[in-house]
Amino acid sequence: MPSAPIIFDGSWHRLLLTASTISGRDFRTLGSTLPKELRLRPTSFSAKPRLRYYTNIVGREPDPKWSKAISRKEPRPQKQLFNQIELREQDRVRRLDLGSAYKILRCAALGNQHSQVQVFVQTLVQERGERPNLRLYDALLLANADCDRGSAAEVARLLEELANEGLTPDSTTYHAALKALAIHPDYLLRNHILEELRKRWFSLTKDGWHSLVAGQIRDRQYESAILSLEGMRWQGVRIEPWLYDVLVYTLCAAEEFDSAIKLMEYRLSDGEQNVSGTLWYHLLDVASRALHLPATLFAYRARVESDYLNLPAGICINVLSTAARHGDTYLATSVLRVLGRRSGYPIQLHHYEALLETYVVAKDLCTALTLLATMKASGCPPSEASARPVYMYLCQSPSLPAKALSILKDFRNQDRQVPIQAVNAVMQAQVTHNDLESALEIYKSLHTVSPHLSPDTATYNILFRGCVKNGRKDLAMFLASEMVALKVRPDTLTYDRLILVCLSSETSTEDAWRYFEEMHGLGWWPRDGTVVALVRRACEAGEEWVWGLVERMKQRVALGTRVRALIIEHWKGGAEEAANKLEGDGMNHVEVGG
Repeated sequence: MPSAPIIFDGSWHRLLLTASTISGRDFRTLGSTLPKELRLRPTSFSAKPRLRYYTNIVGREPDPKWSKAISRKEPRPQKQLFNQIELREQDRVRRLDLGSAYKILRCAALGNQHSQVQVFVQTLVQERGERPNLRLYDALLLANADCDRGSAAEVARLLEELANEGLTPDSTTYHAALKALAIHPDYLLRNHILEELRKRWFSLTKDGWHSLVAGQIRDRQYESAILSLEGMRWQGVRIEPWLYDVLVYTLCAAEEFDSAIKLMEYRLSDGEQNVSGTLWYHLLDVASRALHLPATLFAYRARVESDYLNLPAGICINVLSTAARHGDTYLATSVLRVLGRRSGYPIQLHHYEALLETYVVAKDLCTALTLLATMKASGCPPSEASARPVYMYLCQSPSLPAKALSILKDFRNQDRQVPIQAVNAVMQAQVTHNDLESALEIYKSLHTVSPHLSPDTATYNILFRGCVKNGRKDLAMFLASEMVALKVRPDTLTYDRLILVCLSSETSTEDAWRYFEEMHGLGWWPRDGTVVALVRRACEAGEEWVWGLVERMKQRVALGTRVRALIIEHWKGGAEEAANKLEGDGMNHVEVGG
């Protein structure tokens, strides 16, 4: 299971304190009901107290004598202040009767005031003559819930010392240890305590269950924590919201979204109405970012559809991407409406593309093609990349391109503008299925699909690809003349495929070399595979112009070592002659580069 780092800070300590109750009240409430002489005094102090002087006369300067005396006064060291507080607390324990002293000790332990507990216990044992007992050890164990000064090793030492003193731990002792282990986890010690509770027929209290689950979360034992939580529900123990929150946050960090959904469903089924809005937001954020559909849909329906949460644009895009990945058209259209309601944030091309992919994954070809037409009509004309999901879907079966073409022709009767990108996707799928003739028929009858439809550069590149696969140089030359007549500008891919057509159709490479020269004159360069094919054919035919290609490759520092080995292997005059020519041209010194 993937794990995420858990920060060991005071937040866990504060969370556990909220669940701790003493006779139905927080320990602070209990402290406020004690007599004044039994209440805990605050232990906070400033390491560097500010020295101030006061005057009741406006604008009066302080007496220089007093100012000089104040400036010579050094701040009291922190250790000295702490020692004074320690001495003061020792005096309080000396004056109080034993019953009151144990009450104030219990309050200090529940407040995780580690230092005061140590002072109280030391005073009771050394000065008041108290023998070691369970109340003293319970306080020491509870004090180890302090996130800074407590430790699991100290808990283990106290339990061992308790046994050496001949004392038998009771349920309160074990629960105090579990609370400390919720802050400082040690699964071996925790399991030992649980086994002792089971042997002695002690049952876990509500606080004990919460401490157990919190410690398992800290140990990253997520399955055990969920099982313990289910045990609490089975026994009718009320689970505090903070424990649910911590576990859901932790499961989201570990990308265990199915378990997180299960816990959220538990909360809703138990009638909890005030689930944190921040938790819902976090669940939707991380689930949509991870493209987890069930968790995204669960949080979306719970908060967004009920208008409790106004999603930012970033999460909307994540939700849309999740819907596109899984083909959930309901979620995609719903979140697109949310985006459309946002002022100053119009629907853009990438939103339409995600929605288009959603319909393609859902195998709704008609709606996907309709969306391409809608994109053009709404001022967001699709690109070739936009129609790529349609092409990938049409490649799944040879019968699908004809079905798509029929849908596009029906758009004419509906007065829809058919984008050329949709037609290109159909033609490209037919070429992939090795049906060049059908692609040519579509090219010749573009006016039947839409009156104002005209081919673009991508249209010809698709047909050139079919010519390469079928060795149709004559058709490629005809299409090239059509491009010139219609003033369609070629691109790098156009020249690249024309070179491949010339190489695949005849033994002569002159036309391929001329297209390469024209292409190089425009500042373009073929793909690496095309260059390799051109060099191999030139070497097998003994074409001298290959050395001009070598010279140009030296200037571009491309494919140096690979082309050199290719020339030596395939040169018609032999490897020695090729090596000599390369040496003369300085090709041996070409470094491999990009």
